[in-house]
Amino acid sequence: MTESTRRALPFFLLLLAFLTPITRAQETKPAAKTDPIAAADELCRTGKLDEAARLYETLLAANPKFCHARAGLMRIRLRQNRPEDAYELGKTGLALPESTAELLAEMGDVQFRRAEMGEAEADYVRAWKTDPRELRSYLGLAQLYGAFSMRRRAYDLVKAAYEIAPNDPDVRLAWIRMLPRAERLRSIEEYLSAPHAGDEETITSLRGYAEFLKATVDKPAHACRLVNKVQKTQTPLIALMDGATHQRGYALNVKLNDRTSLLVLDTGADGITIGRKAAERAGLERISHTSIGGIGDKGSQSGFTAVAKKIQIGELEFEDCVVDVSDRRSLDVDDTGLIGADMFSSFLVDLDGPGKMIRLSPLPQRPEETQAATALTPDEDLEGQDAATQGKKGLRLPKDRYVAPEMENWTKVFRFGHYLLIQTRVNDQPGMLFVIDTGSFSTTMSTASARKVTKVSRDDFMKVKGLSGAVNDVYSAYKVKLQFSHFSQQNQDVVTFGLSNLSKDIGTEISGIIGFATLNLLEVKIDYRDGLVDFSYDPKRVLPSLR
Repeated sequence: MTESTRRALPFFLLLLAFLTPITRAQETKPAAKTDPIAAADELCRTGKLDEAARLYETLLAANPKFCHARAGLMRIRLRQNRPEDAYELGKTGLALPESTAELLAEMGDVQFRRAEMGEAEADYVRAWKTDPRELRSYLGLAQLYGAFSMRRRAYDLVKAAYEIAPNDPDVRLAWIRMLPRAERLRSIEEYLSAPHAGDEETITSLRGYAEFLKATVDKPAHACRLVNKVQKTQTPLIALMDGATHQRGYALNVKLNDRTSLLVLDTGADGITIGRKAAERAGLERISHTSIGGIGDKGSQSGFTAVAKKIQIGELEFEDCVVDVSDRRSLDVDDTGLIGADMFSSFLVDLDGPGKMIRLSPLPQRPEETQAATALTPDEDLEGQDAATQGKKGLRLPKDRYVAPEMENWTKVFRFGHYLLIQTRVNDQPGMLFVIDTGSFSTTMSTASARKVTKVSRDDFMKVKGLSGAVNDVYSAYKVKLQFSHFSQQNQDVVTFGLSNLSKDIGTEISGIIGFATLNLLEVKIDYRDGLVDFSYDPKRVLPSLR
């Protein structure tokens, strides 16, 4: 599993809009700079969370019914990765008759962070009905519907918020995601020049993305175009082995500028990520700085974006593709690199573990389409739409999920950028979200979630590492039964470790990862466009593959 700041930025921009504060006019407050309410809001907005929390706590102690202070403190607890504390604050506040639309919308954010999607939607809708000008209800629903692959609905909600308050910093931040590429750079620069430009994390991410846009503003959008007209293809998956009998993953032979690299096929990764040595060998052209991270306790690692003029994968030939490069000569997880399955997101992706094959075929044709599209940049991604394209053809707006009749029995998943999250029942407890991740060595759980359903003990012999280094605290959970989609698996022992940083980065609670050891037994079909997956298991095919 990997994460690239450059690629994740468009989604991250929208997420930041839900994590940064909105100053409210719903409760009359003095405008003086010495006003503790205004001071707390300003401290929160500029990332001085501990100071802001103390002020909000003082205001709440003086008046427990002061909803604005309660909502501000809830927002800080979310940003401090303390969702349970935020939840308790919200539950107490909503029991009061004085609860406001702001408090309802903030509780929606808390429910979303806790992966309680139905409850989050209900709170956002209640907030909107209480006050149709409550901006956070629009932004929260946009966040929610975006994860549901209802991208047009999300777009319309952000647009509505922008029409209400175009100068609000959070709304501007969310609206940047909806703009074509050339307009996006100008809007980011305007945002960064304003005195309310946000906290350090926001500024760092925006500056890195602005650097990328500046370096490419007078060039094509690096949209990774499919050169040859391949509608349907298949490519063998190469088994990666630990020893003679233990398979640890799949890989693909990928030519970067005619230099072949063996890349791990990882449904938990985004695009292509390689080490500096492989990038130098392929002669990739550097664009801008980025950060690369994933599982591990060392945090994000330094890297850069680069352009590959040509990429070949089996019969597919792409040109003008952005690749993420680690400053390290090789990656910790593998000497080769990673290729995310989202690289093929404009196709229907079929990962056949038992048959050791990846198959790509056209996505179902929408009723309004004359023919199925197979372009590497999906129509819901505005990244590749520059000013010239917009002027000639008009802005192509994103579309909502389409469930074709032949896919009615497929499972809907939540999509956060390249991450696919599936509802999973663990030991008969429903409502947990797991990442579908062929790059993870096995199925794992977060320690916090595992402790809710079974016995957990420390495991000092198990070693776990990812792109962000080794994991220090590893545990083992006993007698875990997983049920997802129409598939069930009984595991006696499951590796567990902390996933709170991943949950914070994605924006919702991640209870675990369905890894390679499980997915290799299945044929996994993925429709990235519509947020749909399907799993099939045939023991007659699996058993021979294990011999």
